[in-house]
Amino acid sequence: MSTLPKPAKPPLKSRLIRFGIELVLIIAVILLIRAWQAPALPDTHLPPLTGITLDGQAFDSRNTQGRPFVVHIWAEWCPVCRMEMDGMEKLAQRAPVISIAWKSGSDEAVRQFLARENLTLPVINDPHGHLLAPLGIKAVPVHLVVDGSGRIHFVETGYTTSFGLRARLWWVEHVANNKTLDAH
Repeated sequence: MSTLPKPAKPPLKSRLIRFGIELVLIIAVILLIRAWQAPALPDTHLPPLTGITLDGQAFDSRNTQGRPFVVHIWAEWCPVCRMEMDGMEKLAQRAPVISIAWKSGSDEAVRQFLARENLTLPVINDPHGHLLAPLGIKAVPVHLVVDGSGRIHFVETGYTTSFGLRARLWWVEHVANNKTLDAH
């Protein structure tokens, strides 16, 4: 019985070129999906977000004492949101964060989720999506990095690290605001 010869491997250069093309295509698909999921904001300013957190504290995005902050939008049923919650908890201990539970059920259901996950970050529940409707949220998680005047500098859709958000907050506080001041 004769055996068929093994096909020759393509040269290394051909394999590297193919790998590069496939990598570029994968990145392009990911970026297109993220662009589609990103909210279609009417302008670069955050519409007023007001509400009572689940622990009874009033929140108004217009009263942040001029400090940049993160709006963390998530859902209890979202697996990606669950993966990043520990990072958001750590971020909320170091920086101003308001967390909004989007279409995640009753206040009690969200409280139970937070207790189960041992989370203490400030959360406003938006059970029907009315609070966030002006932002045009299509998918979660969404992270908005907002300066003290309410201008949105960064919109991140999908998994984001607390380190990345801290870096963006630092940039907004130390670089973006200085550019705005220098322009006047």
